Amino acid sequence: MEKFMNWMGDVVAPKMEALTANAWLSAMQKAIIKTLPMVLVGSLITIYNVIKNFIPSLPVLTSLRDYTFGLISLFMVFLIPYYVLELKKNHKMKHIAGFTGIALFMILVNPEITDAGYVYQFSSFGAGGMFVAIVAGLFTAFIMNLYSKFTFFKGDSVVPDFVKEWFDSMLPIATVVLIGWLFVIQLGFDLYTAIVNLFTPLNAIAQSLPGMILLYLLPTILYSMGISGWVFQPILNPIVLVAITANAEAVANGLSATQPFTNEATYAWLSLGGRGATLPLSIMLLFAASKKLKALGKASIVPSVLNINEPIVFGCIAWNPILMIPLWITAIVLPLITYLAQVSGLVAIPVEVFNMWYCPVFISSWLVNHSISGLILTAVNLAVAALIFFPFFKIYDRQQLKLEAEEENGTVV
Repeated sequence: MEKFMNWMGDVVAPKMEALTANAWLSAMQKAIIKTLPMVLVGSLITIYNVIKNFIPSLPVLTSLRDYTFGLISLFMVFLIPYYVLELKKNHKMKHIAGFTGIALFMILVNPEITDAGYVYQFSSFGAGGMFVAIVAGLFTAFIMNLYSKFTFFKGDSVVPDFVKEWFDSMLPIATVVLIGWLFVIQLGFDLYTAIVNLFTPLNAIAQSLPGMILLYLLPTILYSMGISGWVFQPILNPIVLVAITANAEAVANGLSATQPFTNEATYAWLSLGGRGATLPLSIMLLFAASKKLKALGKASIVPSVLNINEPIVFGCIAWNPILMIPLWITAIVLPLITYLAQVSGLVAIPVEVFNMWYCPVFISSWLVNHSISGLILTAVNLAVAALIFFPFFKIYDRQQLKLEAEEENGTVV
């Protein structure tokens, strides 16, 4: 273990830090982190709604979540081009880049055009629109950077700088909006539908070992980029509903359940603390040397116990290669263990519908199949996730501790 940790620190960490320093990746990470207060408010409302399920007389506060976390795509599409241009020292256009990103996003979400005007789906502004927001933000930043040295004016022009900026911004703005208009309004291209259609063929392999790994890994990869797993629900919901129904019917007819990839298996053994099994990481953060990470651990531990991991994902994982990698590894290894445990008969395949995703770890696994073997599988998966996250957590903790020391000494702006 000591040799492994030294190798991680001496070989892996420098490469990861260099990757993190990339302007485009760094901009994505900064944008995600900047939205964290909105994510935390949304998470609090989710916890409140869990309590309201047991106390129906409590007032409905869902709108507070809708207008905080529910607008995260709008926040992101402004922040991404803003931070890309800031990191590339193109300060004069960074604000207008953010505004242009919003303009392109409003085109790309493909509103319905009616006699009453443009009709938008509110869900497009939240986690459901994150993929579109990231595409719009990065594309806007790319076009704005192409025009970074363009100007209508000569160097000795007496025109005030703010007037120059107005006119110099017009061409890149027009380019971005015109391209969006051409593809969406004129050619009828629907980005969201295109992404869903791209992954639809996965239905055919869903209940195989590669299928289970792939269908858990892909949403996890997107989640590590700040894109909610919600965007995969049109694909996953039919798969898991058909699977749990088939299992129930098989048992009712005296046969054995054969479909291992279900929502129930995901809640009990895979998403321990949230997608990617981040509960062990939340606990590690509580003991971090970095003040920032320790504070994040305190803020995220209660939501994590209820399998709400937006605070920890948006707080330190999204677009951070050091922690994205263990999240992906976990999303491969845990489905592998869980699949083999089920098809080998060591753990009974779920046969009853269970949608209480907010039940804490171990409680959910007991309710899913009422067996000691199910609890053991949960413990094994938790331990494996902890082992995967630990070395990467140590690297990131040291990195953040170093940054905090530099900030205190005034060597980092």
